[in-house]
Amino acid sequence: MRINCRVIAIMLFVFLGRAYADAPLPSQKEYEPPKGKGRVVIVVSGQTGPGNYAYVAKDFAEQGYYAVLVDGNDFWIKGGGGEALLKDVITRSQQSPHALPGKVAVVGFSLGGASTLTYATQMPELVSAVVVYYPATYYITNPDNFVSKIKVPTLMFAGGRDTYKNCCLIETARKLADAAKKSEGKVMLEVFEYPYAQHGFIIKSAKAWSPTDAADAFRRTLSHLRQYSGE
Repeated sequence: MRINCRVIAIMLFVFLGRAYADAPLPSQKEYEPPKGKGRVVIVVSGQTGPGNYAYVAKDFAEQGYYAVLVDGNDFWIKGGGGEALLKDVITRSQQSPHALPGKVAVVGFSLGGASTLTYATQMPELVSAVVVYYPATYYITNPDNFVSKIKVPTLMFAGGRDTYKNCCLIETARKLADAAKKSEGKVMLEVFEYPYAQHGFIIKSAKAWSPTDAADAFRRTLSHLRQYSGE
């Protein structure tokens, strides 16, 4: 009996699609703004989980945003449907009574930054602005091609001394920055480098925490979000 590989591939695709459709959305924690409603900011944690980034989401809420914190790991382990999952997370957040109408901003860290950089930057119909902190970039083999697909204004923070698991190396960040500068038309990616920062420089409980760099990055993040959200 001959096995038709194409048929098997189609069946597998359908099976995985159904498996994803039955999968629950990533859990979330909401941080309401003082006035009860605000523009949506989706905060996607790194591999260490949402706990290390709860204070960031809270800070966004204090600035008047409706912040939704999700686990970045979920976009890698729920059937490979990371893009669809992020879209569903965005849609769910927009339906909240605490959300002002309109596009959302997405801010991702480390592993969550990889999903954010890959998916959110290609959702101009849903996302107004993207910010990524020390995102995993090991999978990017063609910086020029990768940057050409970015359709949402994106700000990326990179640590000059980031050697964590060789996943988020400064050399790749610089290649992406160079590719953005060479791109035709409007530049959609800006890379800001902190020369002495290590991986996780924004995490208060981490040895790498750098209060000066963290404060500066958050200030730049707020400026980026306000510039492109129509505030």
